[in-house]
Amino acid sequence: MTLDVSDLTADSSAMNQSTAKHQSVAMLVIGNEVLSGRTREANGWLVAQKMFNKGCKLSEIAVVPDQHSAIITTLNRLRKQYDAVITSGGIGPTHDDITMESIAAAFSVELIEHRFIVEAMTAHFGKEGLNDGRRRMTRVPEGAKLIRCEKTIAPGAHIANVYILAGVPDIFSSQLEAILNDFGDTPFLRQEIAVELPESLFAAPLEAIQLQFNDVEIGSYPGRCGPSPSGKICLSSQYPERLQQALNSVKEMLAPYL
Repeated sequence: MTLDVSDLTADSSAMNQSTAKHQSVAMLVIGNEVLSGRTREANGWLVAQKMFNKGCKLSEIAVVPDQHSAIITTLNRLRKQYDAVITSGGIGPTHDDITMESIAAAFSVELIEHRFIVEAMTAHFGKEGLNDGRRRMTRVPEGAKLIRCEKTIAPGAHIANVYILAGVPDIFSSQLEAILNDFGDTPFLRQEIAVELPESLFAAPLEAIQLQFNDVEIGSYPGRCGPSPSGKICLSSQYPERLQQALNSVKEMLAPYL
């Protein structure tokens, strides 16, 4: 079935400006190729970077196989738990691309052919070129808006608080750029201190500093262990003054060892 809608070019960037921006987000990566080790997952790392800069907390990344039940169950949990969910993968032309139909089922809506996508693909490939695989890529959950980008004719989709993006990294990146204005408001800032000490030496005082600054996230990340240890202490916050105060406290704590 082809849906005849009045606003064929609507996309997520046209979101009502009065709508509050998402402050937390989860990512749902869909694909057997990720779980089997065939493909190294890169889109989650990109989302983490972009959301950090936007000031939206990436709270969870879940990876599920190309199975209806796994996609539906995990998506329903994530979309209730967080402000928004971004999915990656499973919207191509082959039999294992079942993301759109699974998300339609999760929302209890029909999976429909979107008139705009049909028209765009017909114009690009010709009527004879609109084969079954490409026709499959015209389907979105009923009521969804399109997420269009420069990298592909076939768009992603946005329904409620779920953003459905492609799995191919360059297409995913382009689609992600199209929706970033829906997320965050105050960017996170980060400061790092390189250390050449075993973590056990400063574990207790670092914990004490963390307790003083509940609006600053403090983490210790070793790079090399053994007789010549090295690593970094990383601090991040949306509050510049508090971040600087916490940074100063960590520097004072490390001073006796330098």
